[in-house]
Amino acid sequence: MGKFGDRRDAYRVRDINGFQYVLFDFKPGRCDSAVYMNVDIDVTEFVKFIKELKKEHEGLTFYHGFVAVMAKVLYSRPFMNRFVANRKMWMHKDVSLASSIKEEFEDGSVECLMVIPVGENDTLFDISRITKEKVDKIRNKQRGGIDGTADFLGKIPGFVRIPIIGLLKWLDKHGWLPKSLMDDNIYYSSAILSNLGTFKTNGIYHNLTNFGTSSSLITFGEVREKDGKYFMNLGATIDERIADGFYFCKALKLIEYIYAHPELLLEPAGKHVHMPVEEKKDKKEEKKVEKKKENNKEKDKEEIDIV
Repeated sequence: MGKFGDRRDAYRVRDINGFQYVLFDFKPGRCDSAVYMNVDIDVTEFVKFIKELKKEHEGLTFYHGFVAVMAKVLYSRPFMNRFVANRKMWMHKDVSLASSIKEEFEDGSVECLMVIPVGENDTLFDISRITKEKVDKIRNKQRGGIDGTADFLGKIPGFVRIPIIGLLKWLDKHGWLPKSLMDDNIYYSSAILSNLGTFKTNGIYHNLTNFGTSSSLITFGEVREKDGKYFMNLGATIDERIADGFYFCKALKLIEYIYAHPELLLEPAGKHVHMPVEEKKDKKEEKKVEKKKENNKEKDKEEIDIV
């Protein structure tokens, strides 16, 4: 349940340290706080898994799998679903992944915005169905909401448009933008995704925006075969204010782990993913502590015997 001071689309994160508030003052904008990550991921098991499922589930694509992977990561690493606005930290009330999509694969074709909401109980098949419905709507030229508004604003004279945009940016800063302009707005999603594999290129670093609430932008490159294995280049731009580098690295490791164990995508998105590597490390640490205790006991015994 929300508290006084929460936004319509997010909860206020109140348990943060003073240093983070100072960081917000030094870096009030998302564009000032971007960090970049790039990695080649082994997606061999993922490719086999999706190819096998496609035999029985027509319309399932690799992109649907990409979305499902990121949804699992956002639920398992919740700090990745945070954002900073008006020098305050917020947590999205839900998980949504977004991207822009062309009405047709032609130069000059109109780009439309698509937001895919992912519930805790949604699996890969639910995400596939929702995505296909959204894409069909766009390809059938059923536009509206933020697309229609942006199109309208772009056609009015600059001396009228610029003050209106200024007002919208002020409303955005305070979380007061009308709901109709937030729905299906990619900049109001948990993360923005871009499938560059469609264009046969690698993942790239893409800029974030100070407008909206998206703290990360992930690009997926072309899946390429090498020595019997499949690899994909992934590029990520993340707002460093939402978490520390250690947290980001663990999120990246989780992405790699899910691609290596794609059967996890058949489980609800909200089901937490525990990496065995972490468990092994914890057990090793526990054994070290126990061994240290035993050694200390033996030392104490020796000292007693000597006395």
